Amino acid sequence: MTPKLCRTLFSLALAAAPAAASTEDVAFGARAAALADAVTADAEGLGALTINPAAIGQIRRSRVEVTHRRLFQIPASPTDLDGMGAAAVVPVDTQWLRGAFGLSWTHDVVEPVALDRSIGLSFGSRSWRELGPGTLDAGITFKTIGRSGRRFGGATAKAGLDLGLYYRWRESALGLSILNINGPSTDVGPVTDRAPVSIKLGVSRAVRRFTTVADLTQREPTAARRASTSLGAGLEYSWATVKSGLLTGRSGLSVGSLGKSWTVGAGWSVLGASLDYAVRVPLAHGSRWSHVLSLGYKFGAWDPEGEYERLLRTEMSYRGDLSAALEAAEVKQWKLAEELRVMRGEMTDLRRDLDLKAAEADMAADRARRAEQAVRLKELEERRRRAEAELQKLDGERRRIKAAEREADVEGRFRDEWRRYHELKLQGVPNAVLLERLKNILADFKGKGVDLSEANLELQSLQRR
Repeated sequence: MTPKLCRTLFSLALAAAPAAASTEDVAFGARAAALADAVTADAEGLGALTINPAAIGQIRRSRVEVTHRRLFQIPASPTDLDGMGAAAVVPVDTQWLRGAFGLSWTHDVVEPVALDRSIGLSFGSRSWRELGPGTLDAGITFKTIGRSGRRFGGATAKAGLDLGLYYRWRESALGLSILNINGPSTDVGPVTDRAPVSIKLGVSRAVRRFTTVADLTQREPTAARRASTSLGAGLEYSWATVKSGLLTGRSGLSVGSLGKSWTVGAGWSVLGASLDYAVRVPLAHGSRWSHVLSLGYKFGAWDPEGEYERLLRTEMSYRGDLSAALEAAEVKQWKLAEELRVMRGEMTDLRRDLDLKAAEADMAADRARRAEQAVRLKELEERRRRAEAELQKLDGERRRIKAAEREADVEGRFRDEWRRYHELKLQGVPNAVLLERLKNILADFKGKGVDLSEANLELQSLQRR
């Protein structure tokens, strides 16, 4: 066999290999990977930057994130990808333009075919149009897709375009995106391929610290695979700690015509920094596990309005539970009081009967009747004592609930004082006045079970000025 024929056969073998990489609908970062890439309608984090540009418009603080991914399974199909990426989002809020700009970069080695590089510039609006009970936003991504052959040479670079819509109402959201609208060709040497047009429809719902997401995706065929459809869903729950930041657990499931996988991940964020990890376990079409690791940072000062709104919702829910428990206790207390009133009336009637019949009846019969009535009276007295004990117990429970409600009011008063302090700060009050006000707040709420870590950091900052 001649060397030329060997090279030809080798090139043909490479041409038949799959080449799924940055040209496919792979979400950015470990958080999105843990949610089975079902982030078309999710505006938390940078995962939707490469999936739905409209979702990034909801981001209010500048963010950056770097990630490394070793993938053997993606929602579209099996793959063999070793890559890294970086992303940044910067919000804008002017009279003429409201939303956020995003920049993404990926560098993927696709075994054994090619080396893929992509750069995308995105923009997503914020509160673009009011529609029914919610708001509608739009987004667009201009990107370049570069591919070079690893063993047989050749290179190409093409432009791509993504469009997206994002509709949000109350605690729910819908997302729709079309990726690679122009279907750019990525042919390199004997390997023919193109970025497939993909249509994604997603939904998400966030209640307190629990988030659910789901995506449905339809992809057109490419040289590496046939047309495919996949359905992905994910769950996320966060636990807040007093001084150790926010801990998050995630899990997702992706089922499709060319691949099925289960993902699980975790995250930790504190003082704006975040660390996320995800592992993907194939359930079909492969056995090798995929891993994604991301490190991010959120710039900007603490948002008192958003934090106050979140804490207020939690407190209102807690107070609603307390009010319901208090109302149930009061109803039960009223029923017991009514039963006591009836029992006292019955006891009064029995005593009257005893007095009347003692004078009229025979001594023996009178003693028998008195004994019977005495037994009945004793039973009623015992029932009355039990009812009064239960009433005292309910009264103690009611006082405990009211004490818990007063304790909750301590946190509410602290948040009110903290909000007024920030209003003074925004009005440009001198640092000496702010320092005195902050010391008074710390003195008033010290030792009352309120988290003063943020106020202590602010005090240290003022003292250094």
